[in-house]
Amino acid sequence: MKFDRFLTTNPKTVAYLWIFFIFVSLGIFSFLTKMSYFKIDALSIWFFSCIILFYQSQKPVTRLSSGWQKIVIFLGIFLCIFSFLNIPLGLGNPPYSIGDFSILLAGLGLIVMGVFGIRSYVLAVAFPAIAVLGFQIYELFLVNEQILSAPLLPVTIFFGSNLIRLLGIPASIQYNLISYVSLTDEPVNLLITPECTGIWSLGTFTIMALLVLFSFPEALKKRDTYILLVIGYIGTYVGNILRIGAIAMSGYLYGPTGAIENTHLHFGWIFFLCWMTVFWYYFFTRILGMTFWKGKGAAKDGK
Repeated sequence: MKFDRFLTTNPKTVAYLWIFFIFVSLGIFSFLTKMSYFKIDALSIWFFSCIILFYQSQKPVTRLSSGWQKIVIFLGIFLCIFSFLNIPLGLGNPPYSIGDFSILLAGLGLIVMGVFGIRSYVLAVAFPAIAVLGFQIYELFLVNEQILSAPLLPVTIFFGSNLIRLLGIPASIQYNLISYVSLTDEPVNLLITPECTGIWSLGTFTIMALLVLFSFPEALKKRDTYILLVIGYIGTYVGNILRIGAIAMSGYLYGPTGAIENTHLHFGWIFFLCWMTVFWYYFFTRILGMTFWKGKGAAKDGK
């Protein structure tokens, strides 16, 4: 009897508790593990998943049939087990990465939504695992990175080298090798590789866009959606060019060690998070008409 009452818990409460659980779990995991670019990508996708789940909780939910409940619960259990088999299978990163942990959390989320029979939340909680598995499978075929980034590499070299010249750095540029002497009289050599094209950031942005479009299909009917998505891709790519400029400038000012390493590690994800915050805030408020807080204007409209 008590369990039946438990199953009738308000879907909004289920969503709020799940979001709280995700923030606590990822916070503890992040505190105990080292920072990496892949971790930032995963955390960004989880944060985005929670935003989508929050807004879905404000609307009437659709329910799973009894048959689909069993399927969703089974998939959740499978993901939980798979998260520990991921590394032995050669997909995960030892000892236990944010990707493997994301698969575990997504599996738990599917079990929860399956038990409560909430169909509306299934995609939002499962999408981080789909994204992680996609990235991990992609890593097995890194030759594809050369294929995907090949058109971007010459463009990245062109804009990156011109930005370096605009910054006043007296660099010698031979295709993808940038050489110059820093103000500390030390030689600096920067190599623009396929990883420098921003292919991972563009992939993360694509995953976020797919999650939004699947969750809010009404956005597909608006022309401004496609214009904004193009702007989103351009902004994401521009951030990568700025990253190259920042790395070059830090090397020019402080030499080939220390500052240049920190800039290489941190500038990209800091810019990416800032850009994603601004872009998706504008998208949600202007395209989807969402409001994040009630101001005076909202109060007047409600009268």
